[in-house]
Amino acid sequence: MRKGPVFLGKAHIHWCEECNVPLISEKCDIHGEGFRVDLTPPADVRLAFEKDLEFIKREFKAHYGVDVGEILDGKVVLLNKTPGEDDVYEIIVDGYVFGWLRFDPLELKWKPGLKIEGAIALWKRFGKNMKKWVIVDKGAKEPIKNGANVLPVGVIEAEESIRIGDDVIVVCEDEVIATGIAKKNYEQLIDKKERGTGIKTRHQKKVQYREGKKATMEEVIKANKSALEERVKEARAFMRTTAQNTNKPIAVAFSGGKDSLAVLGLALEEFENFTVFFNNTGIEFPETLEYVREIKQDLEKRNIKFIVADAGDAFWSSLSVFSPPGRDYRWCCKVTKLGPITLTIKEHYPNGVLMFVGQRKYESLQRYKQPRVWKNPWVPNEIGASPIFHWNALEVWLYIFSRKLKYNPLYENRLDRIGCFMCPSSSLAEIQTLKEEKPQLWEKWESELRKWKERFGMPEEWITYGFWRWRRLTKGQKAIAKELGVKIPEKRTWEPIRYSLEERDGEFILKINTKILLKRIKEVAPILGEVSEDKNSIRVKTIVFTEEEVRAKSREDAIRAYYLIKRAYECVGCGVCVGKCPENALRINPHTKKIEVDSAKCIHCEECMEVCPLLKIKNPQEGSQL
Repeated sequence: MRKGPVFLGKAHIHWCEECNVPLISEKCDIHGEGFRVDLTPPADVRLAFEKDLEFIKREFKAHYGVDVGEILDGKVVLLNKTPGEDDVYEIIVDGYVFGWLRFDPLELKWKPGLKIEGAIALWKRFGKNMKKWVIVDKGAKEPIKNGANVLPVGVIEAEESIRIGDDVIVVCEDEVIATGIAKKNYEQLIDKKERGTGIKTRHQKKVQYREGKKATMEEVIKANKSALEERVKEARAFMRTTAQNTNKPIAVAFSGGKDSLAVLGLALEEFENFTVFFNNTGIEFPETLEYVREIKQDLEKRNIKFIVADAGDAFWSSLSVFSPPGRDYRWCCKVTKLGPITLTIKEHYPNGVLMFVGQRKYESLQRYKQPRVWKNPWVPNEIGASPIFHWNALEVWLYIFSRKLKYNPLYENRLDRIGCFMCPSSSLAEIQTLKEEKPQLWEKWESELRKWKERFGMPEEWITYGFWRWRRLTKGQKAIAKELGVKIPEKRTWEPIRYSLEERDGEFILKINTKILLKRIKEVAPILGEVSEDKNSIRVKTIVFTEEEVRAKSREDAIRAYYLIKRAYECVGCGVCVGKCPENALRINPHTKKIEVDSAKCIHCEECMEVCPLLKIKNPQEGSQL
């Protein structure tokens, strides 16, 4: 739970009053200087699609009882995703913030609210025919405008549906003077004998209400043409210079999302010869796979090479080893993305590749701090570079529309995130959208979660309120659990291969909760050193493996042996270690889908141990945390 916004750059956009469209610079190409619209950071605004507008109208109708389409229809509407307990969207129209939609993580529903500008717009059109209003006497007008709360003694009239916690508007002499949260029900608000705050008002220093004309996407592009082309020119120059400096084969990482589509479009403008990589994680939306298939066909007609790194069913088969992924336990990215990508790059570009990707600084604080060109330690044969690092979402969409690029249809289904459908980084609001828009996909994942709910002995709320998205609960999640009155363990653990360790006669004896398969140990033992064997044991330096136990001269060696057994038994064939091996001594057995070591090539550097997700992510208390 974040207490405040993470500032990732400017927290405003500009707007042309004449065109009534947003601007990505200070000036409109047609009418010159625009005016500034202040937003909540990071102000990574995007265009609202038709289904977004239907959703907004539905939620505002349920709360305020009127059709906000009378204000929004036919106009350019922007959505600004802001920090909060869960998803919050500011709604921008006519060059002002109309209001917002906030997903309540306790009630699991959307709650709309209005800025004064939005309240003015609705009151002008509907007056007392709308819901959630309070009229106060004129003596309270100036104090409330200056930030005072509404007291029942000053209420002349109120709308009957108001309940504690509702967003309401405050009116005096037919002028909207504030918006706020009801601290009392309707009956209490109109009771002059009631004491205490009736409505906690929001203090709003400036009111920028205006009514603008309807506008089209063509008009938005026309007003922003020169600024957009400046962005494109800079991005293409960056791509050209980076390609010259690295002197590697050029590729574009294409995920099926808008950002990678923009990078693909830029590459098509800048280069004649490059490769496109798509990573099929095995947990993509079906629509994304169909969309990528269409893009692949289009590119191949233009003689652009298209390579697919396919994780197959790695995610589903790995669940039994790792348990459900979490925001603090993202083994899924290593297994379904980095492993397959590393292997695929190694196969097609053994000497490395320059990969242009669609990363943007507005997406997270971690990405904001990342350089524009980097090397990923998990994918050693790749140099990553982001041409659109400084672009916001509006600039991305304007580029896509200006070039008439074919985009993923999922964006028109209220989905902000186009990636793995059950990503643990999803908000509760995104999960709610998934349940509404793609119920079959959610049911598939929920059936898996139910198995783990039973294994972990978790309450139903572990699924319902998304606690499964953490391995160790955050402070905010613990607060939500407390408020709900449910007991969720602070940390969940899942360890199929468990060990005990004791010291005996100067040796450290390690035992695991199953038989030690010497044949399998032999396939990976060279990682630790030179291997020798006899009928009933395998020796690696001073470590001896038998079917019943492991004997080692030091505690450190005994733990190294445990790590080796974990890798031997639990290996899911992700391939991350294969790509990391400097001697090409590792391979994935095509039948068992597990790693094997070529003892003739292995130099026992143990670099593969340093990147294995089983040790780096699954067992950080004994290995090292990423």
